[in-house]
Amino acid sequence: MTDAVHPTAVVAVSVASRNPALALLRAVARHRLASVGLVIIAALIFIAIFAPLLAPYSPNQQDLYRVLAPPGRIHLLGTDNLGRDLLSRLIYGTRVSLFVGIVSSLVSAVIGVIIGLIAGFRGGMVDAIIMRITDAFLCFPPLIFILAMSAVLGPGLQNVMLSFALFGWTIFARLARGQVLLVRELPFIEAARSVGVPATRIMFRHILPNIMAPVLVAITITIGVAILVESGVSFLGLGVQPPTASWGKELRVGFTYLEAAPLFSIAPGVMITLAVIAFNFVGDGLRDALDPRLRGANRVPR
Repeated sequence: MTDAVHPTAVVAVSVASRNPALALLRAVARHRLASVGLVIIAALIFIAIFAPLLAPYSPNQQDLYRVLAPPGRIHLLGTDNLGRDLLSRLIYGTRVSLFVGIVSSLVSAVIGVIIGLIAGFRGGMVDAIIMRITDAFLCFPPLIFILAMSAVLGPGLQNVMLSFALFGWTIFARLARGQVLLVRELPFIEAARSVGVPATRIMFRHILPNIMAPVLVAITITIGVAILVESGVSFLGLGVQPPTASWGKELRVGFTYLEAAPLFSIAPGVMITLAVIAFNFVGDGLRDALDPRLRGANRVPR
């Protein structure tokens, strides 16, 4: 006897098969570490969006009778050196870290991919000049470059993001250029050139969609790097300024009171670690899902 299939199920399957984003999400979800990373990222985004509802206190509200208080019923994670609730400041600090990580990484990706597209497609002198400029930026260690730019531009969240974007585009430019050099010689690109399709249309309509797989992987990993860089710059006093809550700022102040209140520095360190690891897990899952050579070898059973 043949089992009947409900028409709605058939439509749902056919729609899912035609939706590449949904298919990619399912492929990443099959990766165990990537699925863990997705859960952590979803939780961090939820915390960042609903911070005013989740935080038990205002991040700047002081309780001078409970300075450096240990964890307890009133303050679940204790208080900082000014009597502010540590849990509330960590919750609000999630907004800063995610905002810096996502926005600065996307800006770097947009700038770098466009530059890499132009360099790889044009070739010749244009390619040589762009790549030499890229190499000049890459001569500097990333953290040293960002610290120097932050010192020149001055402390502040916007300057940290600008400093990261001024260096981060080089990674995407080299990645995009390498992919363009592979794609531009394919038959469908030659066919588009032969019929007189404008170069701009070829780059953005034909080449760009075919090089986005490694770019997406690089974006997820770069977000984790940006969060780590922002925390490091804030730890050194060149990032987010008081009284704004930030994981790196809390870690810096808590380090001073490490013996009296160890949780003051441990808690923001745990949050930074979780965020960076989560984005790296998702990057690994995206790489395995988008790379045909790894799809069969590294597939994790459900």
